[in-house]
Amino acid sequence: MKILYNDVLQYSTLAKELKSPMLSEIYHLPSPFIITLDKERPINSIGIGNTDGTYFNVICNDNVNFSFEFNGNGLYVNKNISNAYQITIITNATYIGRISAGYACNIPTSIAKEPSFNSTSQPRTTLSGQVITGLGGYNFKSVSLDSRYKIDKRVMNEIQDGYKYIGMGYSFFIDLSAESYKLPFDKLYATERNQRQMSFESGVKRFLYSRRFVFEERF
Repeated sequence: MKILYNDVLQYSTLAKELKSPMLSEIYHLPSPFIITLDKERPINSIGIGNTDGTYFNVICNDNVNFSFEFNGNGLYVNKNISNAYQITIITNATYIGRISAGYACNIPTSIAKEPSFNSTSQPRTTLSGQVITGLGGYNFKSVSLDSRYKIDKRVMNEIQDGYKYIGMGYSFFIDLSAESYKLPFDKLYATERNQRQMSFESGVKRFLYSRRFVFEERF
């Protein structure tokens, strides 16, 4: 999987609605949409959540970086890394709930994948055996992934740099393209069940760590 730990747009001129972890707080976009960063930062991915757009062209500084078609809330990764102080986005979207950018950390996972479909609705059964529908709930996806001694120093540094917002409970943008052969989805906007206390198992001979990730979709 590829995951964005350090959202550098939190340190930019981005509108507060687009920095908020709640996708329901939408922002209506101008065209083109220009974001100025606090300093030059490495970028190879864009996270998009809750939009009516179907395509996005991303320009870092003055060079065309990459284009993609939106197919769900999650992380969109470019093969090249650009050191950018300004991002220009050209899109047919009229609104977005959240947008992020930064270095997509590659964390290979083990063969076993454990997806789930969940609901917070609470139906109840009467004494006569009838089911009364639960109201006010929502449906969400979750997935459990295991990484065995594949989290390296670069990834650990990204986690450390982004932990201010990770620790506040901000959701991650995730790309599961590498895992999609065993999953029914390849994009995810989710929190990690234990992200406010992220512990790792240490490697024996090298600077490598392992961890089991349990992601739950957020909106």
